[in-house]
Amino acid sequence: MGAVPYRDIIDINMPLTYDIHAAVVAIGGMSDVAWRVFDLTAAAVMSALILLLVGPAGRAVAILAMLAVLAAHSPYAAGQRDFLMSIPAVAAALVSARAAEDHKRRWLYLLLAGAFTMTAASIKPSGILLLFLPALATRLHWREMILILVGAAGVAFLVFGTLAVQGGLGAFVTSVPELLPLYASIRGGPRSVPAILQAVAWMAPIGGLAVAAALGIAAPKPPRVRVIIGLTAFGMIHLLAQRKGWTYHFYPLAVGLACWGAWTLAALPTWRAFVCLIVIASGLGWLRPDSFPRFENDAAPRASLAMQSALESRLPRGARVQMLDSDSGAFLAMARAGMRQATPHIQWFSLLFAKDSGRREFLAALEADPPAAILLTNDQWPKGQGFEAADNWPEFMALLTSHYDLNLTGHEDYILWRFYLRRAPASNAPAL
Repeated sequence: MGAVPYRDIIDINMPLTYDIHAAVVAIGGMSDVAWRVFDLTAAAVMSALILLLVGPAGRAVAILAMLAVLAAHSPYAAGQRDFLMSIPAVAAALVSARAAEDHKRRWLYLLLAGAFTMTAASIKPSGILLLFLPALATRLHWREMILILVGAAGVAFLVFGTLAVQGGLGAFVTSVPELLPLYASIRGGPRSVPAILQAVAWMAPIGGLAVAAALGIAAPKPPRVRVIIGLTAFGMIHLLAQRKGWTYHFYPLAVGLACWGAWTLAALPTWRAFVCLIVIASGLGWLRPDSFPRFENDAAPRASLAMQSALESRLPRGARVQMLDSDSGAFLAMARAGMRQATPHIQWFSLLFAKDSGRREFLAALEADPPAAILLTNDQWPKGQGFEAADNWPEFMALLTSHYDLNLTGHEDYILWRFYLRRAPASNAPAL
């Protein structure tokens, strides 16, 4: 809707995430079809890179690694940052291996290694750790290290230069370094053993390949295998750095394990390889088609449709609305209804961690130019579900009661939402 990241929207995504999603919307609109096409395209690129990376070990095991990753990919992860980041991560591993194998084009592969690394880091910051992959494949001279940095700098110039042209670079420099540590400090992932097992259950098709990697741990490690192991180590560091263990945080680790295990499987004795194949088959059997959530069972899409209907039936397209949500459908409702966000705050995260001055500025902005409506959901992450963040904020509730009427409420399973419509100003004309 024309908002500039970081300046007009307070969030902690990296710039390339916004650029990719904006491109999808610009080309295909807000339809589910556009996102499905995008997801299938991303999966196809990932598959091609896995085939190229593992291919020298044999066509069969390369295809097995590709299929294992595809089987573990949930359709609900379309556009998910960790999955998208895994694509340039595999590309960085591939060109790092090629730098050790093709000395004639070594300079080009090192440039590309830096470029793919910065591409991954522009989606999630941990991607910068991929810079070490070329060093696992071959000994580097200082001039070659400079080539890697030049490749990384080129992508950084494009990504952050675009952000600067848009007018969001200054806000990025001031807001993201402050918010990222706060975000990292939140421990919101699975904590009990059953919850952790449930979170990683989708990796079941890769379990047999992980066993293969463990069984071949003592095997010789040519440059390409060292790079693949480095890719796996990066996935583990990425997972631990998140400190949450949410399902999609496992993507880089899963991809690395699939490639490493498939490569090792080709060299295992027959009986060990057979055991690994049985584990793979069991994992696929465990991951039944109904293991992934289905649209009709998901409350968020239903709540989103209801909120979209409320917005469209009461406000003209392009109206200013203050929405506060996290993952319960209000984002999609706002976008599809064509509403403009009233302030840069789009979820409770930025307000709950904001200093008192930031919260006062938020209220002052609403008072100075009251939006046509305010849409709240009970998804007040990182707090628990409810409306306490609003109800226990006296100044915010005073603003609501003085300017707005609670026009509509909704309830879809665990998702509740409130729609406040701005009260018509009282007429100052004298009575006749």
